Amino acid sequence: MTSVLANISARQISQLSNTQIEALTSDDLVGLSAAQVKAFTSTQVSAMGNSVISSLSTQVISQLAPKSVTGLTLSQLEAIGTNQVSGLTTQQVTALYTSQIDAFSDEQIEALDSKQVSALTSKQLAVLSAEDLNSFTTAEIASIKKTSLSGISPAVLAELDTDKLAALTTAQITSLSSSQMAALTNEQFSSLTGAQFAALSARQIAGLDEDIIGDLTTTQFAAMTTKQIAGLTTEQFEAIGTANLEALNADQVSALNAKQVATLSADELNTFTTAEIAAIKKTSISSITTTALAGLTTDRIAALTTSQMASLSSIQMAALTSSQLSSLTSAQFGSMTAKQIAGLATDTLANMSGAKLEAMTTRQLSAFSTAQFDALSSDSIAALNEAQVAGLSAKQLATLSATELNSFTDSEIASIKKASVSGITTDAIAGLSVGKIASFTTSQIASLTSAQMGALTSSQLAALTPEQFSAMSAKQIAGLSTATITNLNGEQLEALTTKQLSAFSTDQFASLNAGSIEALTDTQVAGLSAKLLSTLTAAELNSFSDTEIAAIKKTSLSGLTTTALAGLDPDKVAVMTTSQIASLSAAQITALTPDQFSALTNDQFSSLTVKQISSLSTSVMANLDEDRLKAMTSKQIASLSTAQFDALDEDNIEALSATQISALSAKLTATLSAEELDSFTTSEIASISKSAISGLTTSALSGLSGEKLASFTKAQVQSMSSAQVNTVIAAYQNN
Repeated sequence: MTSVLANISARQISQLSNTQIEALTSDDLVGLSAAQVKAFTSTQVSAMGNSVISSLSTQVISQLAPKSVTGLTLSQLEAIGTNQVSGLTTQQVTALYTSQIDAFSDEQIEALDSKQVSALTSKQLAVLSAEDLNSFTTAEIASIKKTSLSGISPAVLAELDTDKLAALTTAQITSLSSSQMAALTNEQFSSLTGAQFAALSARQIAGLDEDIIGDLTTTQFAAMTTKQIAGLTTEQFEAIGTANLEALNADQVSALNAKQVATLSADELNTFTTAEIAAIKKTSISSITTTALAGLTTDRIAALTTSQMASLSSIQMAALTSSQLSSLTSAQFGSMTAKQIAGLATDTLANMSGAKLEAMTTRQLSAFSTAQFDALSSDSIAALNEAQVAGLSAKQLATLSATELNSFTDSEIASIKKASVSGITTDAIAGLSVGKIASFTTSQIASLTSAQMGALTSSQLAALTPEQFSAMSAKQIAGLSTATITNLNGEQLEALTTKQLSAFSTDQFASLNAGSIEALTDTQVAGLSAKLLSTLTAAELNSFSDTEIAAIKKTSLSGLTTTALAGLDPDKVAVMTTSQIASLSAAQITALTPDQFSALTNDQFSSLTVKQISSLSTSVMANLDEDRLKAMTSKQIASLSTAQFDALDEDNIEALSATQISALSAKLTATLSAEELDSFTTSEIASISKSAISGLTTSALSGLSGEKLASFTKAQVQSMSSAQVNTVIAAYQNN
């Protein structure tokens, strides 16, 4: 059989039966060309005997198509040797099923080279054990694609030898997930190089156990980037040993956040050089505990910059010892002026007259603690001028009641910094007069928190101008209650951007009144998501203009309920774009009423997808007019089921064009009666595809006229069965 097999084509190879394949010997496969070997299908490969498979050379193995290799059975895989495994191409390796990879023996896994290992997918790697991975060389480990590393489970990664872990490239290290990183042992982490450690992302660092952080070497710690340092949690930062803290440089110290700095003791702070002390961010300096601050050496205190000094709280200032105060420079003392105000007793401030308060500078006023500011009388608060109000902090504003805020003039309200507006309590917000609410600038409105927005009453929200409304962020919009949203007017809603409108929850959008829905613009309607559209009733949908209906994104149309769609006026259906029609689900298409279906234009009908066409009922097909039928594309015609095609009446069958007829399958032509087939013109008869000719029944063929019988092409006749040919000849003779 060897010589016979060598002479057959690749196509003939692929058509050999399993019985023929099972009969093949290893000698039969000798001398086959690469094209012949490649022609073996996965099913044929599965049918080969284990002895045949095991005898194949590495060259023959490598010539198998990747899809064919997937046919190797587990017993066949056990039979092949390591040389054959090493002969697999990267494409073949990638094509292997996970069950096939899992069936590899330890020796077969070890036989894989770097290129083959690089071809392994994440799913394939997921079935490898730690022993399998540790059998790879360091070069093979380094060849694993970073996109595939995610397949290695944390448990398996935790058993990877340290030399293998150290072989990972920085790109591979960076691709490890938080759970994979968290699974690494202390010993494995100690094996990481400085370059590997520096490559870790802040997210990966944040997922490390405190014990691992505590066991880091000074070399690893010194290699950490400022971003990595800043990403350490307070628990991780507290686990750092004194030696590693002392190894920090000025850039790393400057990356420390307030929570990290708050964990440092005096002894730990004193390990920093004066340059490192000066590098601490002013936003973090205020978190140093009073105990730690009091324990700083005088040269460390003297190293503080004026901006750092200005950031110290009055409590911190009060914690400084006499020797520390003596070490302060003139420049440092000069920065304490406003801070000294913070030392005033609250009972003293409670008796301060409005005139005295009005005389204070904004810098001095900003030094007030919340307790101090809260101690001021309502008369004193009312005496504040516009510049002073503009200097108030969020914490100070948090002490004000609605009555005190209402004592401000409209211009004073408008002068409040947008960064401070968030400090106003929800109770105070809810108690503001509508006039004060209307005096808010758009930037102030944009600075309100979701909680503050949620506290606005219906009357306050109604007082907002369209400009104020359009200044709201998506997050703020999400904070509005449904009860408040119900009272929005069309002008306010029309002022919203598509981004703002998209922030509405389904409950919020459903609470809009009919007038607001009708006020939506084309642009806004175009921005509506599927979830928002799902809340619309048929009446609300019908309130959209034709251009608004046509503006709905096709990706959002899936949100329309079948009830709402079924209630859409037929003329609204007629203005939908062809892309919109094509995006409707089968359920939505099925929901269309006869009137809506009749309203579809020819272009709309021809845009229906194959899936949509398949959802059409036989009753719809039976009532299809000729114009709609003629509008159908060949692809649509070809997708019809036999039941759908059989439902067409004789007039529709006769109306089919030659192009449409050429798209008919054998299953569809099998439904044609003699009368329907004879209604085709000679050119239409000639357009029937060769594959569809086989579907024509002998009864249909026997009813054809001589002219129609003569219109069959030579190719069509040659594709007929014997029974069909005999019928045609008999019918022709009878004619």
